[in-house]
Amino acid sequence: MMYSNEQAKPFYWLPLVIYGGLLVYGTLYPWHDWRVPLESEWRPIFEHGSNVSYSDIFTNIVVYIPFGFLLARAAIFRSPIAQIFAALIGGVMLSFLLESLQVYLPSRVSSFLDLALNGAGALAGGLLFIVVRPQGWVYESLLALRQAYIRSGALASASVFLLGLWALSQTSPWVPSLDISGLRQELKPLWYALTRQIPLDFGQIAVYVLTVMALGTVSTIALKSCKSVFWWFAVFVGAVLLFKIPVVGRPLSGEALVGAGIGIIGFALLQKLPPKAAVLSGIVALLGAVMIDELRIGTTWLFSSFNWIPFKGHLTGTVIGIADTIIGAWPFFALSLLVLHLRPQRPRRVLVWGGIGILVGMFALEWNQQYLAGRYPDITDALLALLAWWLPWFYMPLRLEVRKHSRYFCKDRILPKNNPREAQ
Repeated sequence: MMYSNEQAKPFYWLPLVIYGGLLVYGTLYPWHDWRVPLESEWRPIFEHGSNVSYSDIFTNIVVYIPFGFLLARAAIFRSPIAQIFAALIGGVMLSFLLESLQVYLPSRVSSFLDLALNGAGALAGGLLFIVVRPQGWVYESLLALRQAYIRSGALASASVFLLGLWALSQTSPWVPSLDISGLRQELKPLWYALTRQIPLDFGQIAVYVLTVMALGTVSTIALKSCKSVFWWFAVFVGAVLLFKIPVVGRPLSGEALVGAGIGIIGFALLQKLPPKAAVLSGIVALLGAVMIDELRIGTTWLFSSFNWIPFKGHLTGTVIGIADTIIGAWPFFALSLLVLHLRPQRPRRVLVWGGIGILVGMFALEWNQQYLAGRYPDITDALLALLAWWLPWFYMPLRLEVRKHSRYFCKDRILPKNNPREAQ
């Protein structure tokens, strides 16, 4: 279905406003102890920072790339140069505003270098949009690959996006290093497991098994039936696990290899089930993985009280850590897609009651972590789970696709079998 520019404009601005709000919230956190600075304290914003780490440089650039991309996408200009310029100016203006406001927060440090790096990130985001925009050669190449290997429809597109989210969650913080000593360090957990110097964590193995089985079910939704889904998915999982080795801080563990291997075998068994039974099995596997992960004991013997302030424990860290936490809610995004694949007759009721069930269930699991050593019970995880569940329902093409099937079901009472359009 085609949309006019007027219909699409709100959906271009909404992600920009949401992401911009997150930037404001994260940059000005903790939002208290505001004070009027002395005149001399305005100087550092125009001075070069002396103590700058590579991680700070990387973070200041990366965090503004999505903002520049979304701003170029929402710009009313058709000229690529104007869209890039809009992304740059918008990023610099927002960064300058936030850096100026940070002067009023004693716990934050303003820097001209941060302003320059944020502007560079916004510029990179604008350039990225020009590269992948419709009518571009990159876009046309990706579209050809999609038509060749991926089913048509918004549900298949969202499923591919989900697989990418899982890959990102496994390779955070996305900083590769080919240093030999670093590579050895990332392989140490696997070596210790192979030599039996440390025991395997069967809870973590179970999480990997159930997760891979559920992701395999999602891949069958995305890929065309004429393709070898099993082998493609096995190669994909193997590639993601291998890429963990050069990524700093993401060691390859024996639990990951064993769990992924068993999960791929389990996915092969799920392929022999009827489609509806396979999807239901994927839903059960996801719920099981979440419950096992939430009920596991941590690595320390410390107990924590429940945190009621969203992102309180995350904003004291890096922006990449916050992004990793948000991406970590992908199981509920996957759960939403699998439920939508069942074509519910009343999708709005499923949206509301499913969201209530997820919020209550995650709150109960997080509350229980007060009594588990080494865990940090946090309301943030429950809220992110709810948002991840809702996210596919706010994707307009997917919503229209679900409504069409819902009306079709209500009209004919039952969907016809072997419908060629359903196979697309």
